[in-house]
Amino acid sequence: MYLGSVRFFKHLIVTVVVLMIAGLSTAVIFLAMENNKKAGEIEALNFELSQLSSFAYNGSPEGVPGDDLEEPGNNNDDNDPLLPPVPPVTTPPEEIKKEPESPYMSLLPHMYSDYTPPADYINDTGYIYLTFDDGPSQYTTDILRYLLKHDIQATFFVMPDDTENGRSFLNTMLERGHEIGIHCMSHFYSDIYASVEAYLEDFNEAWNLVYEQTGYKPYLFRFPGGSKNDYNGAVRDDIIAEMTRRGFIYYDWNVDSRDAMDADWTSMYNTVLNEVAAVPRAVVLFHDRPGGYNTVLVIEDIIRALLADPQNYVFSAITRETAPMQF
Repeated sequence: MYLGSVRFFKHLIVTVVVLMIAGLSTAVIFLAMENNKKAGEIEALNFELSQLSSFAYNGSPEGVPGDDLEEPGNNNDDNDPLLPPVPPVTTPPEEIKKEPESPYMSLLPHMYSDYTPPADYINDTGYIYLTFDDGPSQYTTDILRYLLKHDIQATFFVMPDDTENGRSFLNTMLERGHEIGIHCMSHFYSDIYASVEAYLEDFNEAWNLVYEQTGYKPYLFRFPGGSKNDYNGAVRDDIIAEMTRRGFIYYDWNVDSRDAMDADWTSMYNTVLNEVAAVPRAVVLFHDRPGGYNTVLVIEDIIRALLADPQNYVFSAITRETAPMQF
């Protein structure tokens, strides 16, 4: 009987062995084909990488990697050619100019003007700048009336009066095109010039009153007694430095009517006309103050004479483009 005989088992063993050999051969052939396929893909990827490397370093496929590497000190720690190049180091921008140091910076921090000197001042040869110190006073109405009558603008360095009438004059001055500068509040020289702090405090009182009344921040000022006097020698330079730092500019004069010395009509008339004729441009000092009756009597006659002068003088208020007149 064949099934279950020795012969049957020999044939079975041979058949199993043949099938195993056939299966292993098929698996080997399949793996070999897969390996060849992967090898081709790897070779293609390597080729693409080599192309990218060439462009990353030299911008062309023919470049040699490493020729254009950045100098030591860049951020590319691994020197990976595929990373973007490190931006070049740029020179830091110039430092912003700081406000000069001042021992008075913490004092009255609100008291600043917006004045900056112009690149070029106007050519004001032949100009006349009428200036009035110490007002307003009981004579301000007459002075303003004469100026309006002849269509002249002037500059008032005020010692403001904190009354309804005194405040209203400030508005009228600005409304008519006049300029307002600060003179002082107390006019007591020994107090004002006791120290830089004392000067600033006095100035601030007058400056604040003008600003509160008119909304205008004056940038002009005139020292009581002029920028050089017998009282301010010890503090003058420091005051000028601090006021300049805060954006204020001071004006003296080169024509003095002598009205503060109680000059009479004739003396004032001749002095002003003669001194105006002797200078290329005239900053004329008058006073608007109690006791200044002679000033009111002579001011219109002086204006008439200067308007009739063949020099064709131009009257003007001081402006931001007017070169300072300083002792």
